[in-house]
Amino acid sequence: MSTLPTMTEAVDDAFTHTWDEIRKEAIDTILDANVVTALLKERGCFKTQVGGKIITRTVRYGKKTAVTFGKGDVLPEGEDDIETMAWWKWAYTASHVQRTLIDDQQNSGKSAIKNLVQTKIGAARDALSEELESQILAAVDTTVADLRATLDPYSLYNILPPIAYGESASYTYGNITFGNSWWRPKYKAATAVPEENLLADMRNHYNTVGDNIAPPNMLLTTQEIFELYEDFVMDKIQIVTDESTKLANLGFDVLRFKGKPIVWSKSVQANSMAFLNTNFIEVVHDPSLWFEMSEWRTPARQMERIAYIVSAMDIVCPQLRRQGLLYDITLA
Repeated sequence: MSTLPTMTEAVDDAFTHTWDEIRKEAIDTILDANVVTALLKERGCFKTQVGGKIITRTVRYGKKTAVTFGKGDVLPEGEDDIETMAWWKWAYTASHVQRTLIDDQQNSGKSAIKNLVQTKIGAARDALSEELESQILAAVDTTVADLRATLDPYSLYNILPPIAYGESASYTYGNITFGNSWWRPKYKAATAVPEENLLADMRNHYNTVGDNIAPPNMLLTTQEIFELYEDFVMDKIQIVTDESTKLANLGFDVLRFKGKPIVWSKSVQANSMAFLNTNFIEVVHDPSLWFEMSEWRTPARQMERIAYIVSAMDIVCPQLRRQGLLYDITLA
């Protein structure tokens, strides 16, 4: 009897069982591998939804009014249109794990199989981490109507598109157009010479976005602007440096502005600072399809074995007006 199916099945099982055992830890590692997903995770932004063709959120855009009245006055009646529904499609991502019959034969010993599994799964895990960061901070796609590539999940920059689209009545997010003034984030062009005016611009835009009701709780910018802010607060660095939170423990540099974390990433839009309120940002994922490994397959006429680690997710924001972008921060 041929030993080939037995050997192949043994390696298949080793990969699948290993992934099942480390999946929860691997997800934590993937989300903690970059500062943006780590902070969103810390803020509780990863939410679950089991199944469904779309992701929906009720959006309140109006308010009821109270009136004063006197004797004999007729009081108002009727329902007020104060709510609508925003919806988003699921997006699916995958990273593959691939090996060959030669891999199986050369790593047929127990310890060798374990090393092969660790190497291949570790590479897939790293790829997933990089892909998730690139998706969450992906630049908008100006070749499509709603600035989202057909198959990609929305990114934070679909929530905060460039000003040309942010002021466009035709731009669509959550199936609602920016022609509705209440469905827009807030923008501010940076004052010239940010080396002198950055702090004043940040203070003004922070207050504008928060409207003294729901202030931003996460600021995201580039390395250069992060370092400029660090220069501004150098005398107070011990006050604004975050040294004891989980983010700092993960090795990320975190500063504070009005008590809120400021972080930087290489994937952030150039010359910008995002003012985010993560209370209204959700990375919605299906727990039944969240970094799950598929069965192993053999492509036709090959001796390869391929499995996929697959996720269903999208980024939704039901209150864009609580988000803001400071743009054109042009350093000398």
